[in-house]
Amino acid sequence: MAKLQVQILTPERTLVNEEVSSLSCPTTEGQITILPGHTALVAPLTSGELVAKNGGDDHFIHVAGGFVEVRNDNTVIILADGAEHYFEIDLARAEEAKREAERILKEETLAHEEYALTAWLLHKNLNRIKIARKHSHRRTSPITGEGVLKQ
Repeated sequence: MAKLQVQILTPERTLVNEEVSSLSCPTTEGQITILPGHTALVAPLTSGELVAKNGGDDHFIHVAGGFVEVRNDNTVIILADGAEHYFEIDLARAEEAKREAERILKEETLAHEEYALTAWLLHKNLNRIKIARKHSHRRTSPITGEGVLKQ
C-alpha cells in the first residue's frame, strides 16, 4: 500500500520525517486530510492539531501556522512557524499565556497590529490546551516513555 513521506520542519528542528498512511492538518480554509495519490497543492496552515496516522504509531502535533506542500510523488512537507508533539506541551505555561492574552484584550487599548497579535496568541494557546487535554489519557510519550503533561 502506498504511503506518504512526511517531513514536519520548524525553524528549530525536524519534528517528523517518516512514512505515514494519512495526514490531517488545519489550513486557513479548514481541516484537510491528505492520502497517498493526493493532488499537488500548497496551502497556508493555521494554529491547530495536525494528525499523522501510521497504524498505532500516530503523531498528534500542535502547529502554530506555516504552510503544507503536497507533491505529486506522495511527499508532504510542512514548514511550520512552530510545532510540538502533544506530550511536549507545557499545560501550565499555555494556560498562563492564555490568561495573560485574555487580560490584555480586556484591559488595554491596543493598536490593530497589537490586537491581532494578542488575539492570535490567545487562539494558539487555546489550541495547545485543547490538544494537551485531548491526549492526556496517553500517559507517556511514545518516543521517550516519560510522563505526558508538564504541570
